[in-house]
Amino acid sequence: MSIQLVSIIGHFAFFLTALSFVVKDIITLRVLAIFSSLAAILYNYFHPMGSPDLIPLYWCILFALINFGRLFQIYFEKSKVTLSEIELEMLDTSFSNFNKVELAKLLRSGQWETVKAGSILTTEDKTPNKLYFIQNGRVAINQNKKEIAEISDGTFIGEMSFINKGNASATTITQTATRLISWDRTALEQLLSRNPTLGILLRHSISIDLTEKIKRKE
Repeated sequence: MSIQLVSIIGHFAFFLTALSFVVKDIITLRVLAIFSSLAAILYNYFHPMGSPDLIPLYWCILFALINFGRLFQIYFEKSKVTLSEIELEMLDTSFSNFNKVELAKLLRSGQWETVKAGSILTTEDKTPNKLYFIQNGRVAINQNKKEIAEISDGTFIGEMSFINKGNASATTITQTATRLISWDRTALEQLLSRNPTLGILLRHSISIDLTEKIKRKE
């Protein structure tokens, strides 16, 4: 193999590695990492110096095998996951940055419930015990005993307190019978500490929700 072609393969391997750093989808990242390792294997085998560079060659083979294994695990987990129609709708909307396995893991750690109208979910200046996501219903947001806004389907409650680890900035009261999922904050924080990627995805969804709330106030 010509030195020029080997050099191109080497540059291509590093380009794929750089590209894998910027993608958000874990499957795409793994695929790029595999192809990057394969290109690096070729580069180090047909090394421009004239003989295989064995140390990086062996490590690249190991990296490729690890990513192949993780990719197989992801697809195996996906094949076992089933989501309800409501959960699939959530995957397409408020949790669109998740995949099925990640969303299933998050939802299984929470508790679905239907609360009656007039239920207080968070209290101003007090630390909530739970993070909520409203699937169906209407909730009033009160500050200083005055209603300042109303939120409905597809929104988080207690998210700022959860992110900042502080007190709630408002009292939230259900206006109708409300279907929601709630997470115990301590248990959720423990889950996210064990699954950093899940934490990044959840905070991204919360950020989008907060942006939408700010837009509605303008």
